[in-house]
Amino acid sequence: MWVQLILCGPDVAVEELSIVSPAAFAQANGGISAKNRFWVFPKQYSKLSLDSLYCVVAHPKSKHRSRSTMVEKDNDSDPFQDGEPSLSQHLSNEFGETMDISGETTANSETPSRANPRAWVGRRLGKYQITELLGVGGMGVVLKGHDVSIERDVAIKVLPGELSANKQSLDRFLEEARSAGKLNHPNTVTIFEIAQEGEDHFLVMEVVSGGSADDHIYKSGAYSTSEATRIVIESCRGLAAAHKSGLVHRDVKPANLLLTEDGTVKVSDFGLAKRTQSESLQLTQEGQVLGTPYYMSPEQWESGDVDARSDIYSLGATYYGLLTGKSPFQESGSVAQVMYAHCHASRPDPSEVNPRVPEACGQIIMKAMATKPEERYQSMEEMEKDLNSLYAALSGVGITLPSQSGSFTKPPSPSTNSASSGSNSHRNLLVPGAIVLLLLGLASVGGYLWLRNGSDAGSGLGSSAAAALGTGGQPDPSLVAIAAPTGEPIKVGILHSLTGTMSDSESPVVDAALLAIEQLNRDGGLLGRPVEAVVADGRSDSETFASEAERLIVEENVCTVFGCWTSASRKTVVPVFEEFDHLLVYPVQYEGVEESPNVIYTGATPNQQIIPAVKWAYAFEGKRKFFLIGSDYVFPRMAHEIIKDQLNELGAEIVGEQFLALGSRDVQAAVDQIIETKPDVILNLINGDSNQAFFSALRKGGITPAAVPTISFSIDEEELRHLDTETMAGDYAAWTYFQSIDSPENAEFISKFHKKFGPQRLVTDPMEATYFGIQLWAAAVRDAGTTETKDIRRSMRNQRMLAPEGNVRIDPTTQHTFKTPRIGQVTKEGQFKIVWTATSPEKPIPYPATRTAEEWRAILHDLYAGWGDHWEAPPEK
Repeated sequence: MWVQLILCGPDVAVEELSIVSPAAFAQANGGISAKNRFWVFPKQYSKLSLDSLYCVVAHPKSKHRSRSTMVEKDNDSDPFQDGEPSLSQHLSNEFGETMDISGETTANSETPSRANPRAWVGRRLGKYQITELLGVGGMGVVLKGHDVSIERDVAIKVLPGELSANKQSLDRFLEEARSAGKLNHPNTVTIFEIAQEGEDHFLVMEVVSGGSADDHIYKSGAYSTSEATRIVIESCRGLAAAHKSGLVHRDVKPANLLLTEDGTVKVSDFGLAKRTQSESLQLTQEGQVLGTPYYMSPEQWESGDVDARSDIYSLGATYYGLLTGKSPFQESGSVAQVMYAHCHASRPDPSEVNPRVPEACGQIIMKAMATKPEERYQSMEEMEKDLNSLYAALSGVGITLPSQSGSFTKPPSPSTNSASSGSNSHRNLLVPGAIVLLLLGLASVGGYLWLRNGSDAGSGLGSSAAAALGTGGQPDPSLVAIAAPTGEPIKVGILHSLTGTMSDSESPVVDAALLAIEQLNRDGGLLGRPVEAVVADGRSDSETFASEAERLIVEENVCTVFGCWTSASRKTVVPVFEEFDHLLVYPVQYEGVEESPNVIYTGATPNQQIIPAVKWAYAFEGKRKFFLIGSDYVFPRMAHEIIKDQLNELGAEIVGEQFLALGSRDVQAAVDQIIETKPDVILNLINGDSNQAFFSALRKGGITPAAVPTISFSIDEEELRHLDTETMAGDYAAWTYFQSIDSPENAEFISKFHKKFGPQRLVTDPMEATYFGIQLWAAAVRDAGTTETKDIRRSMRNQRMLAPEGNVRIDPTTQHTFKTPRIGQVTKEGQFKIVWTATSPEKPIPYPATRTAEEWRAILHDLYAGWGDHWEAPPEK
């Protein structure tokens, strides 16, 4: 008969190996049956640590049988004959490389570039200047390079000449490039080109600089439930794109889920990919096992037919790892026990490791990791639907699951010999859609959701759903709204100007905050308690803001304050929040040059608003002569310095600069200077109702948008209501949000706002930043499980969501927000037509690079001292 030999352990010579029979193997491994597999271990083997094991498997069905790997066994005859090459040598020649249990690959021959990989740094490779060594692996070296022709950083994976000489290594390397190169999806790594210089082949791809999910687990442990779920959702999308192109990844694991600086997931490393729609990709012999043992599907372990559902299994295992910080079956003592567990053991339950993981996560993992492929999700899209429903519930949004509503029809299984109809009863136990979000942890928000009993059609949700969900009986046939929150209210402060010169800008922000809080309470509150807003009026006066902030903290006992507009008011209240070690969430774009541990900044930093707008005006509009005008307080003053630096770098000319006291309507001198200096464009940093007087005087002076356009940095849709939009049409504004953004998330936000406040109302960037800021705060409270301010503040870092403006994330380093810059042009209808959008969210950079942090802080010090220890100029006498 033919038997399977499995080499386990470091690459050692045959004389150092011993063969373990099936019976002996079972005895040594707790009764696990080896069937017809003979296992080869170093002689000192008792139970090797998984971290020290390599695993390469050849299957009895292989067409490439060899007496050193596939031994025709006659009773107890010696499988090794004189003159045979060593088993390790043969496997090395046949498979090219071995794979260790952690998933790292190690080539069997050293090359000069691998022996001294840093020698690449400083060299040119093709048109790329090599700037950094990123890593070394079994398939070569990964470098960071710079494309000098288009000023772009790239990652370069080099297969050195010594490995290129191995046909299988080269074929595998090139197929990875071709496979990934066919993909064009936001959640897969982009391949730019395949090239060769001398004997070195190399693959050029985008740099993904945020590390991998595995890096995070190693450094910080398990992810929060919401973050782990988001990562797996985006992974589903990238893998779904691969599957549609006919590729199965076969090595899905946390280390192959890379993250950009804004947190976007990029599925990487298609080096083990297999085509499902043709036989063109034959990089491994039939029956060879490739993958990472902790994440390999049963059919990979058994060298069976592999299709897209194998990636679903591995992604389920990866989800388990993200939620727990541990690999599935990590407790197994040997590689054989890992294999047995994947093929025969009960599915891993993340809540046994991390009790805070909701039951629904375990339900998703159970279905994704079903032993039989036909009992898993049948596509990434199907898995994503339940994950999306779970993620919505974690965000506090009431939903109906696709599998409950019947809106999802199960797609046909991928064409494979292993596909079969499977057992409905077993699928019912997995309850894909009975993921029942509000059992999740919505028990922890005091909500109760009784599920409608679904049919077997499509979803597989049947009579056993109640047992799977832990309800103890049949689900109630009626779907009842979430119970109202009870208990002591969680109090938050809303601090904005309801009166004074800033009231036109700030009072609508209060409405957006109240809308977000109303939605939280309608969806069950937080931690089973209602959220109560305490609104305070800053009265457009910085000192009033400071006193009201202290009152909210000390007397009202709020756990967080959402508020402030002007930088003068923010800078005046920040010392209060630092003194009481409290938390402010600030929603407005600003000048940067600040990082407080007691502030979460959801508005734009200079590199997300001011600097992109200046570059846009110069590059796209051809403007060369700039006039700067702003209110006389810290934001416009600092913004002018930032703009000057930028224009100086671009080689543009500043023809004039003026400041107006906050609230002043004395604008004629500034307008006269504009008429005299004849700029190409006006950069406007006036705040408040002074804008009405300024634009009225401009038009009277003959300055129109067609002649000299204005780009404003603080005029939004709400403020346009107080201006003459007929004469404003054609001017511009720079923000990261406009009401005119065309997305489902924005449409939903606007609909909810109009339903509460009327269709005539407008929404603005600071309103939207307040709205999503409260949602991120709520997610942080849920993750923290407490209303202690320090715990909320810690949990706020790295929170993210798909907001009305797009993807946003709190940068844990600066506590500022990743945001997407935009330019809008005023229309006669009082809206903004978006004329430019950045390609992706920009990482917040509070301190512009044109000067050192110390130089920026020195300017702030001089302004503060010059204004008599205030953050705005003294009022005009």
